[in-house]
Amino acid sequence: MPRIRMPQNRFLPKYVSGFESQHGRERLVFRRKGEKKLYFKAAFGTKEFAEEYARFLTGDEAQPVVQAPRHAPGSVDDLVTRYFAVPTRLGPSEVTQAKVRAVIEDFRDAKGTDGIRRGERMVRDVTFEAIDKIIAKKLIKTGTGNKAKGGIHAARKLRKELGRLFRFAAKVGMVDRDPMEHVEKIRVPVAQRTKGFHSWTEDEITQYRGRWPVGTRERLAMELLLWTDQRRSDVVKMGRAQVRNGRIPIVQEKTGKTLWIALAPQLLEAIVAMKPEDTSPFCFLLTKRGGPFKKESFGNWFKRACVEAGLKHCTAHGLRKATLRRMADLEMANKPMKSVSGQSRDDTLAIYTEDANQVMLADAAITALARWEMTRDLGETDDEYRFTAND
Repeated sequence: MPRIRMPQNRFLPKYVSGFESQHGRERLVFRRKGEKKLYFKAAFGTKEFAEEYARFLTGDEAQPVVQAPRHAPGSVDDLVTRYFAVPTRLGPSEVTQAKVRAVIEDFRDAKGTDGIRRGERMVRDVTFEAIDKIIAKKLIKTGTGNKAKGGIHAARKLRKELGRLFRFAAKVGMVDRDPMEHVEKIRVPVAQRTKGFHSWTEDEITQYRGRWPVGTRERLAMELLLWTDQRRSDVVKMGRAQVRNGRIPIVQEKTGKTLWIALAPQLLEAIVAMKPEDTSPFCFLLTKRGGPFKKESFGNWFKRACVEAGLKHCTAHGLRKATLRRMADLEMANKPMKSVSGQSRDDTLAIYTEDANQVMLADAAITALARWEMTRDLGETDDEYRFTAND
């Protein structure tokens, strides 16, 4: 019987990889961090394989019982264990949960001057003064580059997560009074405030397109970022097979939200122009080796494309800001903008739209006020007056 080659890993579902056994058989295995490996019995592409995969995803397969470490009742370790018991307390997605978990783990694993881990201390003994000193220490930035630790933003994140942790402690009766109650907010000095990632201008978008024509991976990457308004972690997972009725479904890695985004003609043009060997049904963007990008490597690769286009100050995330800036320039309401970006809060959205054309928006606002006053002088009611950006 002829041997059937297993598909390359890039076509396999999430958490699934393949290998060749010592007997020369091709096997598939389900690997997810923190869980035991699960081996598929059914052949890839069959109904039985899909059923096995669904069971592995939901955890219905028998898993080894892992005994949780015992901690002294009422200790910080006990509090953290109880807090982590419901992952959604940490955030809406696995990515956010992992980041929050790291902040709290770092807090409880640190040792005091007496050599005792914070996790071993009793929650009732944690004081405002102790927390205040811990956060003040976190404010001091040490190291550079990837080894940098601490700083204003790290201290703000620590304060936020400890606030949530000790509010939970108060709810479950582990403390009578929240030690975070009087810990003051950390404000970024004016001299250190930045606008974050640079928002691409229209001239910069045109310049990039001039360097990377349709048919190149670099052009397709830019159009995907610009027209879907998603993060790099979501863009690298997009592919033709997902498209339904002219829209692409996106489950945001950071928020867990599901969005359906219509494919703009400019994006479709960039997709259609790609050579078949440079893309795959499940992934628009492939590396030179033919596999999907990881979000980190994609960011570095796209940055190099920007530098080659003479835009060394531009980044992938800056295109997400550019899309929202465009919508703000068109005076779109917050709700339509959030329906594309997936953001929930107006104050977060405002950070992305602050680079909107202030002159144009101010002109429109003054024109609207002037015309409103003139209509009132003519005896028209407010309900009869309507101003639009196209007037």
